[in-house]
Amino acid sequence: MKIKKLASTSLDFIIKRFIELFGLIIFIISILLLTSLLSYAPEDPNFIFPQDKEIQNILGFKGSFTADLFFQSLGLISILISISLFFTSINIIRSKKNFSFNNKFILHSFIFTFRNIIFFYFLYKLFLVAN
Repeated sequence: MKIKKLASTSLDFIIKRFIELFGLIIFIISILLLTSLLSYAPEDPNFIFPQDKEIQNILGFKGSFTADLFFQSLGLISILISISLFFTSINIIRSKKNFSFNNKFILHSFIFTFRNIIFFYFLYKLFLVAN
């Protein structure tokens, strides 16, 4: 019985650390996104303008590209998205609840996120590296 209890508490500890790591990653992404959005300048180079201009975004070319993509697709709501990601990450870190990975919502959100990351990576390579 002690081995079962030890395995259960160890597994619970590891799951809580992974949840904290996930919350920390979302926290860093939200801060970087908010920084790139707040330091956005329309004159910065992006996938429309040439790359020989001086970049005014704090995060450089990648921050300029990300901010332009968010502002062109979502507008000023993208600032609220980064703020909501910030508060969501704090809530995840504080609560440390075990998520049920059998839940279809969580599974679909992970699939959606990774699919979009791959899509935008290929879009980035297609438009920026080809030039």
